[in-house]
Amino acid sequence: MYSDFIYELAEDPAKSGYPTYCDGIKTKAEFVERSLKAFERDTEKVLLFEYDGAVQGMIHYFWIPEDHYLQTVCFNVSKAVKQAIAEFLEYVSARFKGYDVYLRFPAENDSAVSFLSARGSECIEDDYNNTAFLDKIAEIPDSSGLVRIEKGNYELFESLHQAADGYWNSERIFDDLDSWIILVKETDGDPQGAVYYRAVTAVDGWFEIYGIDLAQKDHDPGLFKELLNAALMDAKRRSGRFMTFFCDEEYEKAAIECGFKCIGKNFCYKVHLE
Repeated sequence: MYSDFIYELAEDPAKSGYPTYCDGIKTKAEFVERSLKAFERDTEKVLLFEYDGAVQGMIHYFWIPEDHYLQTVCFNVSKAVKQAIAEFLEYVSARFKGYDVYLRFPAENDSAVSFLSARGSECIEDDYNNTAFLDKIAEIPDSSGLVRIEKGNYELFESLHQAADGYWNSERIFDDLDSWIILVKETDGDPQGAVYYRAVTAVDGWFEIYGIDLAQKDHDPGLFKELLNAALMDAKRRSGRFMTFFCDEEYEKAAIECGFKCIGKNFCYKVHLE
């Protein structure tokens, strides 16, 4: 009943949340399909937001009970988004005490970003959303010193990734290693950097880079680009069509030089429910 209206909001970064439907990858059919899956799963829910006597938007979220993790996969609201966020947080607070809630919005959604900032929510990501269309990326010769990570040599990656504080820490990636492609650059047996990515099941041929870890914390665009190009070529050989990468500002220029197109700036906030 509301699918046309809600999808129109999804195409407007000023009125929607992430994942964005302005990236040239996802379609309306996929949006509808993803929304309907909420009614088949015990750990997902869809809410409608009403304001001024009319439906103004939709919020779709899922949760992982064992991790006390909750994330929105749709936060598309036409008006009064600040009130929508406040009501949503009040709603989940009564049902998910002790959980961490993750809310991600484009920079263009100034109402959402300013509200979450003003209330003191922790901004855990402030970066750029990039898409690479792999059929437009030129072939690049394989880089020397690259090693594919498996369980037998996982310590090479773990030594680089152990300081990561996001959801996908070393333990969770190891437990789900078959789903990941991890490439490490070695020099004289010492790991210098790693790139790690996985398939996005929503669209055939779509991959996402979750991060690049460098042994030396000094700015190193050369090594960064070498790892990024290695991931792009590897995904291309796997018949990939798209690659998504959320990149910090200091390396955004390097990402563009590797063939990525900037879709927009992204903010992710974490709210702990007491």
